[in-house]
Amino acid sequence: MAKFQLNPGETLIGSGMMSLYLKQGLTKKPFQGNIYITDQRACFKISMMPGALDMDLPLENIKGFSVSGVAIFTQVTIHSRTGKPYSFTGFPAKKLQGWLAQLGVRKL
Repeated sequence: MAKFQLNPGETLIGSGMMSLYLKQGLTKKPFQGNIYITDQRACFKISMMPGALDMDLPLENIKGFSVSGVAIFTQVTIHSRTGKPYSFTGFPAKKLQGWLAQLGVRKL
């Protein structure tokens, strides 16, 4: 698998293994991978799928984020300005909230 590539002048704020929930038929299914938060964008790459990033969202296209509980897990959802939600669970969920807040992304 190719390593995450930063754009010129871009700084990595934080990264970690998480699961992204994608719609599969009538339900949402978790896909494990890595989230990358930089000073310019939020990205996610599913581990088992080679190729392009599965989420590559510039900061100006992020409306905000929300937090909810799923069973015993914390779920962080990044909301794009187009209305598409990206929901994540995993151990770095609390860190993800901090990284987004550090960049000025508002909690909805």
